[in-house]
Amino acid sequence: MSDEKLDETAEAQARIAKALDRARAGEDKELATQVRERGEQLAHLLSGAARMTHIHHIDNKAFEAPCREMAASIAKLHDLLGLVQLVMVEDQIYINDIRLRFDVRSEVSRELTQLWRRHDTGGVTVHAPIDEAQMKALVVAVAADPAPAAPRAALQAALQRVGMASVELQPVFRFRLGGEGQRQQIHRDVKEVYAQSARVMGDLWDSLALGRSPNPLPVRKMVTEMVDMNGEQRVEELVAATRDTRSPAHNRHSLQVASLSVLIGKEIGLPEAALADLGVAACFHDGGYTTDEDGYAPPFERHTTAGARQLLKQRGFHEARIRRLLVCLEHHRTFDDDRKPSLFSRIIHVADDYDTLTRYRPSGPLVAPPDALARMFAAGGTVYDPTLLQAFVNRMGMFPPGSVLELDDGSWVLSISGVRHPSLFDKPLCRLVRLRGGAQPRDTIDIDLALGRRVARVIRPESPP
Repeated sequence: MSDEKLDETAEAQARIAKALDRARAGEDKELATQVRERGEQLAHLLSGAARMTHIHHIDNKAFEAPCREMAASIAKLHDLLGLVQLVMVEDQIYINDIRLRFDVRSEVSRELTQLWRRHDTGGVTVHAPIDEAQMKALVVAVAADPAPAAPRAALQAALQRVGMASVELQPVFRFRLGGEGQRQQIHRDVKEVYAQSARVMGDLWDSLALGRSPNPLPVRKMVTEMVDMNGEQRVEELVAATRDTRSPAHNRHSLQVASLSVLIGKEIGLPEAALADLGVAACFHDGGYTTDEDGYAPPFERHTTAGARQLLKQRGFHEARIRRLLVCLEHHRTFDDDRKPSLFSRIIHVADDYDTLTRYRPSGPLVAPPDALARMFAAGGTVYDPTLLQAFVNRMGMFPPGSVLELDDGSWVLSISGVRHPSLFDKPLCRLVRLRGGAQPRDTIDIDLALGRRVARVIRPESPP
């Protein structure tokens, strides 16, 4: 690695260390106070200005002062944070993960949440400061009646027509932040979760490629769906679903690494808030590949620092952001390195390498999942954290989800579960994919190997048909 790139890595690591020192010294409390004060002012003004549209025309001078102050508040928040994320969750309002506080008699939180929710919108990301005229246009647009169909898309289009492409609307959020307590879980079909997750990952990569500051909030909502999935095998089902080759490879890889990381985190007993942070960090781990170096993505040896530089566009240092930065820099660092990687980095290293080895291409996976596990297990204690690797193996089993197996009657099945019980380590739930003789099954047929069927061999990419 060149001296220049070593300097970049050292600089990024020094910035993280400085942020950690500031957090320990309590300096971020001052930042949080400033963000909260500006955010509360912005919320009050926006709610009040929306109410005023029912009394005055927007050209009335009564709007000049509040719109000017709102524009100033957003400019100051941008100066503090680098990107402003206003999120409304269940009558609570956050600015970049910092919860705003209102008098118990105040209706601002409820009014503002309901105002935006009419447009099927739960959050607003402002990528660049906006001026007073644009602020007026925003007030008019959000106070207007919502479109009867696709209201959020209609509102987004209205903002773009008046030159506000820097304002990005987000869907209604449902996620948990640490310390905010448990909320009711919503059970959703695995395919539905995967389809939505693929869209979120696509939007994330497109946004990063455009040079925008990273926005973790939609990603966190997506990861929370993974964490919330009930049943021992739901995450394994999601792992199997990410083998869908119709979505772009980088989307599939990021989503698969996030799914596998959450699976490992659950196996070692991480709390739900930490699982959500872990999954988000996994989604961003390869973000450096969206950057541009003379018209091309950076090479492997520089994508980690490129990803860290992207994340450093966000000012302020929440603990979750520091973890994401460390993951970007460390997720390829080996376990026996003198500077042992962080826990999240060690988990994501396992998930990342496993997916790279088994990633599906037009000709099939590079390595069959059982062989990938065996190869990685041999590197436990040197390349990988042996405890985390053992936890991964314990959850995936002898025939991990995605393994293609030939049974004793000549039929082929696809493993769709991990280990359901220690006694079933080599007996996953499978789905029939080829009948004896080579014909395709007409119906979906699941076969439980615990009921006595025997595996004759693993179908490997190089195996003859």
